[in-house]
Amino acid sequence: MTLRALGIAIVLLAILVMPYWVYVPVLLISIFVFPFFWEAILFGFLIDVIYGSGIDGFSSFISPFAFSALISLIILLPVRKRLRAHV
Repeated sequence: MTLRALGIAIVLLAILVMPYWVYVPVLLISIFVFPFFWEAILFGFLIDVIYGSGIDGFSSFISPFAFSALISLIILLPVRKRLRAHV
């Protein structure tokens, strides 16, 4: 549990301090490493709130980063089980 809390702190610090080309891979790696890292959806929403571009259309309905985090979580659920079974 402390490892997960440390991961959350690292991702949050990366979002607040680092440029996008650092915090996006950190967020994706944390989604892959931690089982069902639902905090990524909240972090995606935080990214859009802080650094949002204000583009009308799809982004006004739902947060694009939060939506992509949700999709990657759903896709990685069966993939993670298969990868851990082969290791």
